[in-house]
Amino acid sequence: MTFPNESVDDTRERDGKCRADGWRLDRRVGVQALTAAATAFAGAVMLAATVQARLDAMEARAAALDGDVRSARETAVCVARMDERLAAVQRALEEMRTDLRHLRAEARVSAVVEKEAR
Repeated sequence: MTFPNESVDDTRERDGKCRADGWRLDRRVGVQALTAAATAFAGAVMLAATVQARLDAMEARAAALDGDVRSARETAVCVARMDERLAAVQRALEEMRTDLRHLRAEARVSAVVEKEAR
């Protein structure tokens, strides 16, 4: 479609069919449109920078949490070893109590036998 004061070459450029000259900015583009495009671009750059900063912060937190998890695992292993040692000590104490009860019972029996022997 051609306008009354427009030549065929102008129509081809407007329709995008003549691309030999490359991209050009038309004089009909207003300052407001350029300002809006620049603002949108600046906003996109700021958003990307913010996302990158948040990603870096999360990676740092993840690294710190990884260290905490490792130390917690080491602590859990130490506690498990202590539990095993405590269980072994408790078994040994039970054996000692049982042995002492048997010794006391034997001592009482031998005391009674000696008393009767007198």
